[in-house]
This record gives sequence, C-alpha cells and structure tokens, in this order.
Amino acid sequence: MYMDLTNQIPDVTVGRAANAPHYEYMTTFGKRTAELPVDHELWRKGKDEFDTAFRAEDEAFKRYRDSELTDPLKAADEERDKLYASLRDTVKAYAKFPIAETAQHAEPLLRVVKNYKIKTTENYMKESGLVDNMLQDLFQYRTQLRRLGLEIIADRLKAANDRVRQLLTERNDERSAQIMGELKAAREATDRAYLTLVRLTNAYALLNPDRAEAQKLVALVSEDLEYFRKHAMAPSHRDKKTPEPDAEPATPGEEPTEA
Repeated sequence: MYMDLTNQIPDVTVGRAANAPHYEYMTTFGKRTAELPVDHELWRKGKDEFDTAFRAEDEAFKRYRDSELTDPLKAADEERDKLYASLRDTVKAYAKFPIAETAQHAEPLLRVVKNYKIKTTENYMKESGLVDNMLQDLFQYRTQLRRLGLEIIADRLKAANDRVRQLLTERNDERSAQIMGELKAAREATDRAYLTLVRLTNAYALLNPDRAEAQKLVALVSEDLEYFRKHAMAPSHRDKKTPEPDAEPATPGEEPTEA
C-alpha cells in the first residue's frame, strides 16, 4: 500500500521563538489537538503529557509577565500617546495656518515630526526611544515651540516619556533569575511533549490515511507551524540568546499588523 510521506507535520523544534509567541503557538496547538483528538491510546497519553507540560508553562509565563507595575506603565504610556498626538496634530494644523509667519514657525517642527513617523502602537521600548530622539530634535527649535504655545506640551511629553522608561527599567529589574529559570525549564518540557505528540500524530496519520480527523489535524498544525516559523522564529544566529521578553505575539492564522 502506498503511504503519503509528504502529509506530515514538520518535525522541528520551536525553541528559538520569544516567550510570548511560543506561548501563543502552544496555546493554538493545544486547542487544535483538543478539537480534533486522535482515537488511539498512545496518542491520548501523549496529549495528556503535553497538556500537563503546557499548564506548567502557562503558570510560569503568567508569573513572568505579571507585575504590579503593569497598570502604572499602561497609564503612563496612554498619557504619553495623548501628548504626542496633541503635539503632532497641532504642529500639522499650524503648518497650514493662513498667516505666513505662524506657518513658518511650524515648518521645522513638522519636518522633525514627519521624520520620525512615530506610531503609538509601537512596543513600549521602541516608542520610548523614538520619542526621546524626536524631542531632542524638537528642542533645537524652542523659540518656535514657545511662539506657537507648544513648549509646555513638549516638556510634558518628555516627562511622560521619562516616566515610561523608568517604569520599564523597574519592571525588567524585578523579573528575577528564578522566574526566568522556571519559565525556561517549563518551555523546554513543553517543547519535548509537543515534539512527541507531533510524531505520534504523524505516525497515526501515516498508518490511517482514511481517518479524516488525523489528516485535518496534520494539515491545520502544519499551516500554523509554517506561519509561526515565518513570523515568530528568531534567526539562527540568535539560537543561544535569551528570547526577548516583550516581543509581540504572532498568533497563527492571523496576518501580522503593522505596528
């Protein structure tokens, strides 16, 4: 009997991903295998072992991300975003002002704002750096800022940005080596259980080509994995580096949004 060796979930590890994408992918894999269970005792045992391992990763990941600083950081970021939007929009409006002298004051400020193209959906760290650099350039035109009444907004934006950076530093410092080590060990256990269940699924699908649930599970997981590898896996030269804690999750089945 001919066996289709191409209809298989790729037998690869996913350990190079950052913590958040890894968690999201394993969440999706757990749901897939729960919705399309394979009727085989050995497979069910592998599924149970995966679920147990991933529960431990889930708990470790939550401890890793939880912080008393999360709410203050979010509030500071929202304040910063409002101030930036106010500064940006006012500069744009003044640049179109019908009085030439006013518009001329706004022109160099508008060039700076356009040069940085800051998006408030950027992650905290990236936005902090962009805002800081933009303000350094804007403060070279304090006379123009003052004449347009924008100096106070720029100063408040700097204070809000400094607050975000301070909270980021404090939050990163509080993440102890013990929690990092716990998450690393939990991830490795999940990876082992995941790879075992992938191999069991492939074996069952190969030996039972008429079982629709096995074939569909292989197809869906293969699709998820291809998306995950394309959008969430770190380059090979970073294999031995610690995953970035704040990397954005790449959820299988969704197109990435531009930050």
